[in-house]
Amino acid sequence: MNILLLESPRFIRVFQALGCNVLYLGPHPSPDPRTSVHLTRMCHHRELTAILRDRGFVPDAALWCDHGYLPTVLGFEALECPVIGLTIDDYCNPWHIPMSIAFDLVLVAQRDYVSLFEQDNLPRQARWSPLFCDTDVDGDPGLARDIPVSFVGTLQPANIPNRLPFLKRFKGYAPLVMLQGRYAPVFQRSQIVLNQTAAGELNFRLFEAAACGAAVLTEATANGLDELFVPGESILPPYPAGDAAAAAAVARDWLTRPEALRRIAEQGKALVLAGHSLQARARMILEEARRLRLAGVPGWRQQHQARVRQGLATACGFIAAELTQPQFQKMQQTFFNLGRAYPAMWGRL
Repeated sequence: MNILLLESPRFIRVFQALGCNVLYLGPHPSPDPRTSVHLTRMCHHRELTAILRDRGFVPDAALWCDHGYLPTVLGFEALECPVIGLTIDDYCNPWHIPMSIAFDLVLVAQRDYVSLFEQDNLPRQARWSPLFCDTDVDGDPGLARDIPVSFVGTLQPANIPNRLPFLKRFKGYAPLVMLQGRYAPVFQRSQIVLNQTAAGELNFRLFEAAACGAAVLTEATANGLDELFVPGESILPPYPAGDAAAAAAVARDWLTRPEALRRIAEQGKALVLAGHSLQARARMILEEARRLRLAGVPGWRQQHQARVRQGLATACGFIAAELTQPQFQKMQQTFFNLGRAYPAMWGRL
């Protein structure tokens, strides 16, 4: 199967391992220029068509994979193959919702946001597809678990101002190694990994830490946590968000029961590796692409291009409205102009 991969290069290697021919278009450099086009500016329909023609690449399916930043590829709504969208940061990017009209299937990372993608009663399906680990990075090499509790991540993120105070309070109650940078070497030596969310989402760290063989201590949250994991069996009992004393109490309690703690870590690892890996998501996406092709997709999207382009125009307007800081003024104007012109400009792209 020929897979056109847009925005994020995350799936290049795993699709290739599954026997697919892959062409990646996006802002991230790839080590193999034969299978990728590194975009340094926004790509529209005319450029997208020219790239596919010049490469002799006829996609059987396209995957738009959220890369946690602004879109760099537009015009994919006119592709004559199924287009699948995979969100990651849907909880903080409302423009994903109007943009999803250009997908024939949208896979939503956070369970409680699926209904937002369903509100327009479009013929395409919106489905929950949780995040995942990457087994090429996230694994358990059997090292000594000499770190009782760890946290690896940005210590002072602008969007989570209470993180560092929370971690410092936790450290006052229980042992904690807190670092920035590469997480896997730390998680692979940790008995417990402490996780904190930005907005109650099920984030990558939840799956990465479990795959590395640590018991995960995360916030009590929605978005399907209780559907994926069982507290006391595959994760530690979650703590109330922001309650460092409660989180530390859970950690201290389970550290006194090393065998029970090890069983939780093993069950969490087995659960994640069985169903929530990059490879598992890639296989599911390929199955969905085949199903859509057999169902004659795209049909509705091509027959309603004016409505689809209006959705993309709305997405551009959402993005422009968010870019209020002075350093983003030029980018804001770009998306503002796209929002105004997109419904009528398809033939000129």
